[in-house]
Amino acid sequence: MTADKDKDKDKEKDRDRDRDRERDKREKARESESSRPRRSCTLEGGAKNYAESDHSEDEDNDNNSATTEESTKKNKKKPPKKKSRYERTDTGEITSYITEDDVVYRPGDCVYIESRRPNTPYFICSIQDFKLSKRDHLLMNVKWYYRQSEVPDSVYQHLVQDRHNENDSGRELVITDPVIKNRELFISDYVDTYHAAALRGKCNISHFSDIFAAREFKARVDSFFYILGYNPETRRLNSTQGEIRVGPSHQAKLPDLQPFPSPDGDTVTQHEELVWMPGVNDCDLLMYLRAARSMAAFAGMCDGGSTEDGCVAASRDDTTLNALNTLHESGYDAGRALQRLVKKPVPKLIEKCWTEDEVVSSDGSVPCALGHRAFPSQCVTSCHLGARGLIAETSRVYRRAVASSRHGGSL
Repeated sequence: MTADKDKDKDKEKDRDRDRDRERDKREKARESESSRPRRSCTLEGGAKNYAESDHSEDEDNDNNSATTEESTKKNKKKPPKKKSRYERTDTGEITSYITEDDVVYRPGDCVYIESRRPNTPYFICSIQDFKLSKRDHLLMNVKWYYRQSEVPDSVYQHLVQDRHNENDSGRELVITDPVIKNRELFISDYVDTYHAAALRGKCNISHFSDIFAAREFKARVDSFFYILGYNPETRRLNSTQGEIRVGPSHQAKLPDLQPFPSPDGDTVTQHEELVWMPGVNDCDLLMYLRAARSMAAFAGMCDGGSTEDGCVAASRDDTTLNALNTLHESGYDAGRALQRLVKKPVPKLIEKCWTEDEVVSSDGSVPCALGHRAFPSQCVTSCHLGARGLIAETSRVYRRAVASSRHGGSL
């Protein structure tokens, strides 16, 4: 009996061990299932698995909403990007320019223009008109406004000094405020051309007659004012009202005093000599010239022995010039001039200025040709001849040509 009882106890122990092992396996399986990420699933027939936790259902809802939003964004079409455009009249005149941001620019607007220099504020201009280039690019003519920093410092300091002198101390001037001081501009007549793409916004510019009227200016956003104008060529400030102003900046700049040149250092040239004074009666002058030519003709006949020599002497220009010079030297007294012409009615010919020896010496050293016939002389280049030789040879050839024509011979 005792043996049977022992066997039964052993069997019960074995059963208990088996049960413990099965429990351990189940617990391990549950732990592994709880550690895995649970997802919502759907059973057959469309019923959901309600064994899943609430946390898994919330995550699924979030994921579904995210996917739906992404799909709607993808399916939603983006609006087309606007392009800049311009409006024109029937005559072709461009009246306005509209940017991509629907900002409208018209002639007369004060605008900002982009500056290509780094760390430099925008340029301020006034639009004059729009025009199209040859490549259909929209251009605009603008008139410049100069900032205080764009004006030479010496010019601006003269302006500040004038304003302080006009107001004694300058305490009541609006320009003492540094904010308003930087808002002052200077208008100019300088016009430049820019591309419409350089526009960077619009601004407001007010005009005041003087610095005291500028007290009404309020330093708002994109607001400026101007009182004076600036000329970049002369680098001077001027009033836009045309009034008379007194001050250091309005005085004329005189050049430095130049001393008189010393007579020793400069070459002194002779003055021109007066050889004729107008105002002589034409009839008296004509009678005087006729008398002078008659005297020259008589002298020529006496020298040459023929009437032809007298006609040649009377018709020469030297005879007329000699008569006019004699009249001038005689104080325009025709009687006294004729008395002087009796002694010398015909001026000395240029060929007679040389002696016979000089003419003979230069006779064989000058080449000369009359038509296709060459004179028998030693041929040399013109660089070996002087002015005296050329003149002597010319006169000699002239005399020989005249002599041959008279006697019918050849040279």
